[in-house]
Amino acid sequence: MRWRLESVLTLVINTLWMQNIVTDKDVCKCKNQTLCKPISSSPRVQVEVFAFHLEPKDWAQYHWSKITTIVVSGAVEDEFYCIAHSYNIRLVLKSEIETHHMKNKQMEEFWLSTTVELVRTYKLDGIFINFRNKLNKESQNYHELTRMVIKSASYFRNKLPGCQISFNVPWTPNCKNERCFDFLPISHVFDLFFVESFNIYNDMREGCVATSSSPYQDVLTGLSDYIKLGIDSRKLVMGVPWYGYDYTCKRFPQGGACELENTSDCSYPLGERIPYKTIVQRLPRSLTGRLWNDDRSVPYFVYMDGKTYHQVWYDDPESISIKTTLLKRHKLGGIGVMELNDVDHSRTARATLHAEEMWNALCPP
Repeated sequence: MRWRLESVLTLVINTLWMQNIVTDKDVCKCKNQTLCKPISSSPRVQVEVFAFHLEPKDWAQYHWSKITTIVVSGAVEDEFYCIAHSYNIRLVLKSEIETHHMKNKQMEEFWLSTTVELVRTYKLDGIFINFRNKLNKESQNYHELTRMVIKSASYFRNKLPGCQISFNVPWTPNCKNERCFDFLPISHVFDLFFVESFNIYNDMREGCVATSSSPYQDVLTGLSDYIKLGIDSRKLVMGVPWYGYDYTCKRFPQGGACELENTSDCSYPLGERIPYKTIVQRLPRSLTGRLWNDDRSVPYFVYMDGKTYHQVWYDDPESISIKTTLLKRHKLGGIGVMELNDVDHSRTARATLHAEEMWNALCPP
């Protein structure tokens, strides 16, 4: 009874919220009124550059000409919207499926209709569906999720003709970390699978030792396993991190091995997630300078904070460029950035240089 009451309250609150945003966002604010028309998901010749814009910072300096799709969490600034559409960039809404949506028909229908209304209200070009809950093949929710996402894709295409529909999937289809979906039938109804080729070791500790969250060999294996399932490689977008992890070491990392302080539990998160713009600020003050790990094809460095040693593992232009070679080799649909605001897009000379290098790594000549 309590759950039903909470669900009804949620429906009422969301309905009132929807009524407000429809009133606020109903008029096109672009000088060129045609820019407010949704961009069709018709096939493009170029590789997708799929990016996440979840915080309103420094967006004016994005390399707009290199982006094809931007995931947003809701309304964006009018100028941002108009610039994106002037570059023929699709803006797609990030929408979360929760477990209770699958178990309650009323909640499911409300999620579907609300998502469509948001896309229409904000004049967006598609939907990016995310499901974060743990799932295994033995769970009833395993089949319920398959049913719901297939239904959702059909519903969205009917209500929003020409929209792009994408789905977030883990780095591997092999049911690691209790994130197991019925990938092949789901792939048939989506335009793109955004593959999280990062945070790979969040729940896969190697003896509580700091390591990369996006090692090249694991990225390659995960993508290859999707293709082996029969999934069209052109639907796969390889996600790369524009961030790293800062680990606290028990002692100076001899031989490069940073043994973590919390060796009794090692529960996630093992390190602090830090954006690339913070990493490039800490690197010049490090004890080691930039080091390279050949096994994982990523950089790292060691620094001290007071009397405490820290090791930072991250991706930079070199490691991303190595991953980018997989696009042509496996005929992938594109590459994705998590996320745009992790790089400094301000107008300083140093920031401009670092941003240019990261963008060029995504889109090599």
